[in-house]
Amino acid sequence: MKDSTVGRMPAAKAVWIEQLRVVGLAIRREGALAAVALVLGSVAVIAFSRIPALQAIVNEETAELVFHPGESGGGFFAVFAGLLLPLVVWKGERRFGDTPLWSLPVDHRRHALLKVAAGWVWLLAILGAALVWVTFTVLASGGTLGIDEVRLFLHDPLGVTTGTPGAVESVNWTTPWWEWAMPFSAATAAYLLASTLMLATARPLFWAAGLWVGGAVVLGAADIWDIDWIKRTTDFVTWYIGGDSFTRGVQLPTGWREAWTLLPTVTMWTALSAIWIGLGLAGVLWASGRRRFS
Repeated sequence: MKDSTVGRMPAAKAVWIEQLRVVGLAIRREGALAAVALVLGSVAVIAFSRIPALQAIVNEETAELVFHPGESGGGFFAVFAGLLLPLVVWKGERRFGDTPLWSLPVDHRRHALLKVAAGWVWLLAILGAALVWVTFTVLASGGTLGIDEVRLFLHDPLGVTTGTPGAVESVNWTTPWWEWAMPFSAATAAYLLASTLMLATARPLFWAAGLWVGGAVVLGAADIWDIDWIKRTTDFVTWYIGGDSFTRGVQLPTGWREAWTLLPTVTMWTALSAIWIGLGLAGVLWASGRRRFS
């Protein structure tokens, strides 16, 4: 080391590029396995959609594949990836106690924040590549992207059973642009919240399991005592991560149909994104400032 470099801090750009490289190396094995699984799944979907002999094996006609990001499970897998990625980003790096981070010529908090940011960039890149690949798979299998349908909107649940006019309304619904962005925003929120646990505690899996059990208890209590605001909150959370929410079955003169109790809007998506991503950012900023490396 030259005398002219002693005590000098590396430039932020150099640290950022190094973090991108290090995180990329850390996730390459898991990323490769996920890519292989995605490719194999795509080949299977296209084969069963295009080859009659394979359709005969399952002894039924394969339905046309429709990819709708809000309801096709894409949001769930994106959130799942966001929750797991921090474990891979920080694997092999001791975050507490006697850690090599003391020897790095970078402020510890900045190191943690840049590492989280690098993981987020890789997460978006992976999700973007996966979305492009899924789009290719859907089109190659003869499927369609998005939906264009008539939905039933339930104004008055009690009025449906009594035949009250206007209790149910038919609404034209086409996949809006913001639903294609929703997997990215939901995955970002999940990644930031999971990163908060990684930075705040030495036992993130223990706390994650505890939060899961606690959530299950709260939901069970809401179901037993019919606590409406908890159920409604659960619907919003479930919808945001790509689950089936705001729907219920109704008996109409024409038969049993599924109706929506609330139509999703861009305002809902924006508000939920601001809440969950804001909580994640606040958590990461707080956790990164703790004296974890002492």
